[in-house]
Amino acid sequence: MSIIGDFASDLPGQNDIYKNTTGTLMMHLKRSGIRDVDIIAEQMDALRRKQLREGIYSFDSFSCLGSDASAPIATSLDETPHDCSIWSTNLYLGLNRHPKVVEEVVNAVRRMGTGCGTSAISGGMNVLHRKIETKLQHWLGKESVMLFPTGFTANMGALAALCQENDHVLIDDESHASIRDGIRLSPTRRWISFQHNSVDDLQRKLEISKRECAGKIVVVVESAYSMSGDICPLAEVVALKQRYDFLLYIDEAHSFGIYGEAGRGLCDQEGVTAQVDFIASTFSKATASIGGFIATERRFTSYFQWSANTYAFQACFTPADAAAVLAALEVIETEPGIARELHEKNRYMRSRLQNVGFDLRDSQTPIVPIYISDTGKLLKICFDLYKNGVFSVPVAYPMVAENDGRIRFIVNVRHTREQIDRTVDLLADLAVKHGLFETQPQSVVNE
Repeated sequence: MSIIGDFASDLPGQNDIYKNTTGTLMMHLKRSGIRDVDIIAEQMDALRRKQLREGIYSFDSFSCLGSDASAPIATSLDETPHDCSIWSTNLYLGLNRHPKVVEEVVNAVRRMGTGCGTSAISGGMNVLHRKIETKLQHWLGKESVMLFPTGFTANMGALAALCQENDHVLIDDESHASIRDGIRLSPTRRWISFQHNSVDDLQRKLEISKRECAGKIVVVVESAYSMSGDICPLAEVVALKQRYDFLLYIDEAHSFGIYGEAGRGLCDQEGVTAQVDFIASTFSKATASIGGFIATERRFTSYFQWSANTYAFQACFTPADAAAVLAALEVIETEPGIARELHEKNRYMRSRLQNVGFDLRDSQTPIVPIYISDTGKLLKICFDLYKNGVFSVPVAYPMVAENDGRIRFIVNVRHTREQIDRTVDLLADLAVKHGLFETQPQSVVNE
């Protein structure tokens, strides 16, 4: 293997370890014309080890007691537990710790064992999976529901099968990797991004597709976006369907279980469910398990059974996971106060952050982004948060656009107001320390 220099050492800002991220390195290698995977892997590993030694590589951190609003956190380099408030998980309703959910999971393992052993078309499904499908059909008012091993593979498999060679596929600029991967795997030769949450730009792209498309037009959006916490203008997107005659695919991963009547999602809340052709979601967030689903017409699920490889060639999620989903759905339906409490805490945290001077842009959901364009400052602030018992991870290129880094604080109903106050106060102090604010803002606690 030939190594062409130490690119990790040649990066801009090489003397400041905080300015060098994996994304920066990848971009530097690409611009230098390096395509040899041996070189790329060696350079990425060298940077990772260097950041681990400095204690600023947070992407292999792990909880010693499982996911919760707080837990001891350790890393592969230093496995000494470090007590932290945790702001990086999507367990919005905290149902992974709900007594009913835990009890049903334990009972399911005792009755049905651990794994399923094969895919759905080979007999891997059990009665719990069927109950989930039936419940979601009624919940969402769709003719058919199809379960996948994960939410990621639901999007990837369904979109890879749905989008055909002559189709035009239009996706939001902030679309999740599972959506992008599914479209890349499909036969389609034309997929187009439109400006994030811009109905005007979507309409401009639809005008072009209406003239040029020889197949179907497929529009893919997310009801709530994971990197920004923004909510899609669903009613406006749906209003374009009559004029442009497209199939509409909506991923409700970050809204299913916490919005709409009894957690039915933002499509339900906006009254557009009947006009949406495909509703997808995951069970790994509000319902605190694993797995995913597509809700649509029966003809499409019949087609996906044999055309979506992630359905046909992946083992089903386990009986324990299925039991957790069913129990979580029941809790969501019968204990609406949990979701109300989540939204109250989301409002409180947002109010406190805005009062001390943070710009949250257009975000609304329990995903609360603090934008820090300077990568060096982003990593330093994350490091200082961790040292002071607050854990989240930096989000930088290539997960988001260059110079649009952020730290996400994902509100969980199990977070206390004391944790919120301490986190906001610490962020305000660090914003001054690292030059995001010129002076210490007035901290306001008034709710």
